[in-house]
Amino acid sequence: MVKNMVKAVNNPKISKHNFRYERKFIFQNIHLDDLIATQINTNSFCFHEIFEKRTINNIYFDDYNYSFYKENVSGDGTRKKYRLRWYNDVFSEVKKPTIEIKQKFGEVGDKISYKIKDFLIDLDSVSATEINSSLIEHLEKTEHRELVSKLENLHPTLYNSYERKYFLSNCEKFRITLDFNMKFYNPNTFNQNNIIKNQIDEIILELKYDIEHDIESRTLTQEINSRLSKNSKYVRGVDFINYQIT
Repeated sequence: MVKNMVKAVNNPKISKHNFRYERKFIFQNIHLDDLIATQINTNSFCFHEIFEKRTINNIYFDDYNYSFYKENVSGDGTRKKYRLRWYNDVFSEVKKPTIEIKQKFGEVGDKISYKIKDFLIDLDSVSATEINSSLIEHLEKTEHRELVSKLENLHPTLYNSYERKYFLSNCEKFRITLDFNMKFYNPNTFNQNNIIKNQIDEIILELKYDIEHDIESRTLTQEINSRLSKNSKYVRGVDFINYQIT
């Protein structure tokens, strides 16, 4: 773990990135309120809720070989995910989204975000291909034109939605998010009558912190009654809607 982190930080090509750890723990067969009571409220780092609950929506992009999917399945040292994210209780209304590029270098990672203003689209009335075309057309008019050439070689491979609650430790070094009501949709059938929707009845606890707090985090994680997981929402979602890509 430390070796991978050191390599990433010392690499001149990526040394300017804001690295952090994201540790994921999966809980099954437990109510959200019970999990908060037993895992959050009793933690010695004294977490408190910092935001209102939000609904997070994503469109994930990949090439036709599913290269990003395969990088994450095989655990490549350097891997990426491209997604379009927006916050809205109505999933089909994509309004003022952000393109996010999540990058992992070993066990640490960062996120590059591009906000897209004045962008509005209804997923119920457009195909996955039309979403890509609309994004590219919009980006060509902005300062984010460097994304155009990349998106021209990608296409939507997964729609995803879930609810999230946010918590911060009193020392403000550690943040916990709880993701629940996880839903996955097939982009190719979303705006048809036979929508394929899969829901996972579990809660994902994610612990996030900067690399300098890694040693201290071990005390915190010992109080979490679940095993560390390499859970990837993108990988699990693709598996759910497509069974298994080989």
